[in-house]
Amino acid sequence: MRAALLALALAGCAAVRGGDAPVTMRLNPGFAAGTPGAGSIAVAPVLARGLAGDRRYTYVVAAASGELRQAASLFWEEPPPRVLERALADGLRTRYTQVYPVATSLPADRRVVATLVRFEEEDAGASPRAVVAFDASVTHAARIERSGRWCATAPIADASGTTRARAFETALAAAVGAFVAGREAGC
Repeated sequence: MRAALLALALAGCAAVRGGDAPVTMRLNPGFAAGTPGAGSIAVAPVLARGLAGDRRYTYVVAAASGELRQAASLFWEEPPPRVLERALADGLRTRYTQVYPVATSLPADRRVVATLVRFEEEDAGASPRAVVAFDASVTHAARIERSGRWCATAPIADASGTTRARAFETALAAAVGAFVAGREAGC
């Protein structure tokens, strides 16, 4: 009986207080300035697999690693595929003199086609981390020049939206930086 009263009291407190206020997180990964060489590249609109394309924050807990969960009050300002698309364009500007979105009719020497595979918080016990992974292919003269999966992780130090956003920026910049530098694909 006492447990039932306690449960009702807690439920009443939650109803009066209301839910958590929504938090919208903004991502702006940065890239070190480079000396672009000659050439041009087009970046196709990025596709997404599963929940990676959703604006709601996705996470995986260690106890149920086969389940993707979505936070009720954490959101991305723009869908993660658009964030990856911007990051690819910004990163490639450090290497190519001309970077075009694929929607333009301007010709380009190369083309990047990418699919976002993971954009989630992974709970590795006591140390959660941001995980960003994408598949990409670069074509040149109608042939695949290179193809693979690039991914990176970054630790999430606390539960604040700002800290989470900075961790995702770090992971995104590392994965895109490896892709732009032409390093081998791999996770």
